[in-house]
Amino acid sequence: MEKNHELKRYNIKPIRELTQVEIERIAREVIKKIETIMVDFDGNYMYEHIVKSKMYLAKIPEQYTNVNYIVSTNSIYMRDEENIKEIDETMFHEIIHYIQCNQENNIGAMPEQMGLCKLHGYIITGLAINEVAIQLIISLAFNKKQENTNYFGIKVKSIQNKSFPILCALLQQITYVLGYKELLTSILENTDDFKEAFEKFAGKKSYDFLRNSFDKMMNARDKIANDRRELKKTKNKKALEKRIKIYTRRNSKSFFSSAKIVLYRIF
Repeated sequence: MEKNHELKRYNIKPIRELTQVEIERIAREVIKKIETIMVDFDGNYMYEHIVKSKMYLAKIPEQYTNVNYIVSTNSIYMRDEENIKEIDETMFHEIIHYIQCNQENNIGAMPEQMGLCKLHGYIITGLAINEVAIQLIISLAFNKKQENTNYFGIKVKSIQNKSFPILCALLQQITYVLGYKELLTSILENTDDFKEAFEKFAGKKSYDFLRNSFDKMMNARDKIANDRRELKKTKNKKALEKRIKIYTRRNSKSFFSSAKIVLYRIF
């Protein structure tokens, strides 16, 4: 059974390794989901990556999601047997991260590029747009319906109301014009296909602005969430409430600036 400092830190305790038959079934189910988005999708590349993976049924503390990919062990851990039998959104998400970390020259280590995210030493760009792109693909694969949502005061229709709803709505508008092929290729094969397609559509400066705006909005969201948790613990709430308002305004400004670029080009 695997032993690793990250497993110890997160208190994840492997119970058993999944059989090859179980992993192959999961791979087929994931590819079927993507084929609902793009009928001519060639799933061989993705299938070959997934069937080589190590997956474990494990005891996972309740504060963590039911499925987790750990880079240092290059393995996927899931909480109970139900996650093996039925592919949910979290499993799908972690499998994509596994694929992004397992390109030909980068087995089981952090690559210089993960989908739309690039790592230059300690500088990371495009983390948010990569996460949103994965979540958008998953929402489409699970046939999520458009719903009205109010996220930090921004009202939009989105197919993802829990994770990055306003950013999913924005990215979906873009992929509606550009198509999903380039987005899927970039996510699964760590290419610049989507970036290049967007730059051809709106220009390099527009892509850089969009990517950086997504990062700023995700960062603001995380700080708001952290401050809201702190509000429950402190009696001096004014400073935190003020900071939450500042981050909320920043989120709104970044969103509408990004939307303006996209909608201007579409219409």
